[in-house]
Amino acid sequence: MAKATSTSRPNFTLSLLGRFVLTGRDGAVSLPNKKLAGLLAFLACMAPHPQSREKLSTLLWGSHLDAQAKQNLRQALFKLRQILGQDALQSDGEFVSLNATLIACDVSQFEGLVREGSRDALSAAADLYRGRMADDISVGEESWSEWVTGERERLSELALGALVTLGELELSEGRAEQALRVGQRANALNDMREDSHRLIMRALSATGRTAEALKYYRDIVALLKRELSTEPDLATKSLAAELRSNHAQDVVPAAAEVAPEVSPPLALIMHGEKPSLVVLPFRNMGGDPEQNYFADGVTADIITALSRFRELVVIAHGSSFALRDKGMTSQQIAQQLGVQYVLSGHIRKAGSRIRVSAELTHTGSEAQVWSDRYDRPLTDIFDLQDDVSSSVAAVVDPAVRSAEIQRARRKPPTNLSAYDLYLRALHHLWGGTREDIAKAMDLLRQSLRLDPARTPTLAALAWGLVMAPPLGAHTPADGAAEALGLARRAVEQDGTDAFAHAVYGFTLFGPAGDNDQGRIHASEAVRLNPSSAFAWGVLGMIDSMAGEYENAVACLHRSLVLSPYDSMLHLWMTGLTASCFALGRHEDGIAWARKSVRHNPGNGTGHRMLAANLVAAGRLEEAREITRRRDAAQKTTIRDLRAMRFFKQNDVLERYLSAQQVAGVAD
Repeated sequence: MAKATSTSRPNFTLSLLGRFVLTGRDGAVSLPNKKLAGLLAFLACMAPHPQSREKLSTLLWGSHLDAQAKQNLRQALFKLRQILGQDALQSDGEFVSLNATLIACDVSQFEGLVREGSRDALSAAADLYRGRMADDISVGEESWSEWVTGERERLSELALGALVTLGELELSEGRAEQALRVGQRANALNDMREDSHRLIMRALSATGRTAEALKYYRDIVALLKRELSTEPDLATKSLAAELRSNHAQDVVPAAAEVAPEVSPPLALIMHGEKPSLVVLPFRNMGGDPEQNYFADGVTADIITALSRFRELVVIAHGSSFALRDKGMTSQQIAQQLGVQYVLSGHIRKAGSRIRVSAELTHTGSEAQVWSDRYDRPLTDIFDLQDDVSSSVAAVVDPAVRSAEIQRARRKPPTNLSAYDLYLRALHHLWGGTREDIAKAMDLLRQSLRLDPARTPTLAALAWGLVMAPPLGAHTPADGAAEALGLARRAVEQDGTDAFAHAVYGFTLFGPAGDNDQGRIHASEAVRLNPSSAFAWGVLGMIDSMAGEYENAVACLHRSLVLSPYDSMLHLWMTGLTASCFALGRHEDGIAWARKSVRHNPGNGTGHRMLAANLVAAGRLEEAREITRRRDAAQKTTIRDLRAMRFFKQNDVLERYLSAQQVAGVAD
């Protein structure tokens, strides 16, 4: 029997990615049956979180009588301890967990590498993923089948995402051949993923094989029609149009003057109800030809950043730049491209600073929807380009959404589509009051009755169900389970939707209590769309509640910078004041709490956090006055606050509850 030692080296390594392989210090270790292997695999994937004995017995012996299932579990745990050592399994009676310091599992290593996200880490993660998890473990129980199928799909999606991101990094650093090989590896895992197909197309074009990339696109069209009876999505069609446009420019003699024309596949794209937008090349107003490359770079980066917002249809870089200097008005460009919004701007260098001005126009009414300017010091040109493009993209998305919401609210109630109902719901979803959240959920349910499979609507309703209890709104008895199911469906339907991943992450973290998986999905949302203030905000809230306070402050500040006029500001500010309370920065916490409740006077948690920081700062009368006013609007007890468990760390939670008692909150 194995014994734990004082060394930090694990006693065993468990490989689950591909075939099940357990290795000790003396070589391979065999287990007597598949259910024992399944039990170890499950505990390793869940480690270090304890699992109830009831859950474990149902997972592997659910078809047995209850008493027999429990007996089988006791025997299996006894056998595992014999093989792995007494210290390998930890139990407090009802719950069992695996000691991850003694047994290293490749699944957790793989997830950690994906979270790290660097080129080397993603390359190592790709090498670690050798196939479907525990591909040789078969257990004839429904609960096991559900769990292992979900885990296999989740890890496969993580591997695919890691490969595509790795390929994009290779491509951005000029290693097109390596990017092509990575894209082909991703395609071998799942040939229905269009982001891997797009990676291959871009890599082929970057190696000078644009004609081959276009032929590859035609093969994708045939594949999707044959296997799924569908067409490539807009991003793939737009890339094909861009490649076709570039290829045409390469083969047409330079002297030939060709009229601006959009490639037929792009012109024929049906935008549906999503708002569509073109970003015109920003103009260099400084008179310095050397700044042209900077203006073009900012434009291209804004297009890339906006393309990550799944609720926008963004015209590709090639089609936008092909219309430069053709003497066409914004209206003519919009008509030719079939878009509803035009984003234009100019850049001017003055001494050691750069000023970027941008404006968003609705092409139908010619009304200016939004405008702003950005003054930045001219230091590192690439950092400056990233900063400006992400800032503009982050504000343009909510500006378009706000304009679309107003349009939907003006439509007659008798003529509302699923998309109109969704837009009307968003107005209430971000309102932050009990009445708003109830109205939002009603509209979202109406929308789903008309279109049951729309990813953003599923995710929005899940968010509403999660936000309703803290606001005191009525939810079904199974509201938490419904939210989790809706958010999971949203991610399963579109694994590249950052909003869906952020909502799923928060739902996993909060109602489901799965902290690690929640953070993985929130981090994936930020990776998918670094310009999403919502994704950064959710990641910051998760870190604030989980005890990663410094990281929470950084993420929440990033969210506020990206979208300084966002309707969600009160929530992100609440996360900041909570983190400040935990870190002992009480004056900062008071300042953020006051901003939070000014932004949304109905924000109950914001008031409670304000009172807690005031108590910690010794300002007791102010704290008690805040409690008196808040209790008049909505009575809350210490028991209620403990059940909400805003802080997952016990010491901080107790400090918070003690402050609330001092502030006058009743037991």
